[in-house]
Amino acid sequence: MATEVLKLTAQIVISHASMSELTSTELVDEIKEVYNALASLEGGALLEGPELAKGKEVEGVKKPSIPLKDIVKEKYVVCLECGKKMRTLKAHIRKAHNLMPKEYFKRFDLDPKKYPLVCKEYSEQRRKLAVEKGLGAKRGARKAAKPA
Repeated sequence: MATEVLKLTAQIVISHASMSELTSTELVDEIKEVYNALASLEGGALLEGPELAKGKEVEGVKKPSIPLKDIVKEKYVVCLECGKKMRTLKAHIRKAHNLMPKEYFKRFDLDPKKYPLVCKEYSEQRRKLAVEKGLGAKRGARKAAKPA
């Protein structure tokens, strides 16, 4: 029976490791966690002690399934909840996952400045539109920019 649990552990960890970047210590920890969880399910015992307490501490933080460098691209942003590629995520995460942007960033431990909810192309498009309308300029400069 232990070999069956070990085989299942290997399959689960290999699958997860192929989807996300893990350091060697994270990989070892994940192997231990998955093995303990499967072994406890097989024996019918509940996880107690440090494993359970550790799970409660990081309950809200999930590991992204894709590398962080691949989240924000030129033409799309990837939703870490479902993996969809979209131009903007704010409405999607609110409607599909019932999350506010603050909760989304907290759930995946992301910095909002590094990982925006809009793709680079869309952001640049909106920036150009704002500049054309004179938004963000000083009051006197804005009047000069507008044709009378």
